[in-house]
Amino acid sequence: MSAPTPALPLTRDLLLAQIVEVSADAIFSEDLDGTITTWNAAAERIYGRSAREMVGRSTADLLAPGAALELRSVHEQALAGQRVDRFDSWHLRPDGRRIAVSLTVSPLRDGDGVVAGLATSVQDVTDRVRLSAALARSNRDLEQFAFVASHDLSEPLRAMTGFVQLIERRYAPVLDERGLGYIAHVVDGAARMRALIDDLLEYSQYLLVDPPGRRVDTTAAARGAVVSLDLAGVTVGDLPDVWYDEPSVLAVLRNLISNAAKFQEPGVVPVVEVTGRLQDGRALICVDDNGIGIEPEYRERIFRMFARLHVREAFSGTGIGLAIVQQVAERSDGAAWVEPSPLGGSRFCITLPAAPDQEPAA
Repeated sequence: MSAPTPALPLTRDLLLAQIVEVSADAIFSEDLDGTITTWNAAAERIYGRSAREMVGRSTADLLAPGAALELRSVHEQALAGQRVDRFDSWHLRPDGRRIAVSLTVSPLRDGDGVVAGLATSVQDVTDRVRLSAALARSNRDLEQFAFVASHDLSEPLRAMTGFVQLIERRYAPVLDERGLGYIAHVVDGAARMRALIDDLLEYSQYLLVDPPGRRVDTTAAARGAVVSLDLAGVTVGDLPDVWYDEPSVLAVLRNLISNAAKFQEPGVVPVVEVTGRLQDGRALICVDDNGIGIEPEYRERIFRMFARLHVREAFSGTGIGLAIVQQVAERSDGAAWVEPSPLGGSRFCITLPAAPDQEPAA
């Protein structure tokens, strides 16, 4: 029985060729005239064109209308020996569909170091571009909603409230107790609708994506929230700084701290503790209280918009605060949740992006 033929060692060129072929990016090369000389498997998949079809054709056949002029300057830079990274453009598939692509164009040199052609690496970013466009439309829709809510919806409420109050002042002597009660109900309903509109406007601010990030002194923000809310019995520990937009962080702290102090049994002095630490590269902020607590079956529901577990007469508010907390958390790929607190009430927690250059507490 003959010995098996030993496998030939992989040369550098063979190894590089295999790496190019299995790359997830489309990779093709061209000569100085712009004629395609190689075409990998990912290029076949992204463009829907085979290597047999494309080798020997001009790279101009890939371009969408209007893209040739802007790409010419990129090729000129690469032919001059410069690498051009992540240039965004539009290319075409055989069916005429445009695809958004991100290109890296590099010069290829011969044995004497002279540029003999170009290599192009292509990422299909069509989904990312479409998502960005959809998010931009969503933001415009939210801005339009805010305008309509603050003007077109509010004006009828103001008019209705004004006329009902005018009726009350002029005709109170001829109205009985029931009639005056009806007027009071109308005025109260208009006031609650106004509060709901205001809360919707506030909530819409936190639906916008990609807020500008900056270092936020979370400890100072929490202490400022306590002062502005004029609350006693609240202690704030040393909290990790976060990298986020400051209005969102302030909204989270104000809502969590005010809720902790509000939901108490009658006659009980509120005790609220705000603590935080770094955890898995994020800032974990928790607010504990000695309040009435939340049953397990309601711990997810309370983060829904306008969700309430109690009648308005027992605890004021529209139920938008915790929805804002959750929206701020999810907008940064974080989370918000509630669990029992060692103080006897609830512990609300949120994770936010940690500011850089912070060490975990010992």
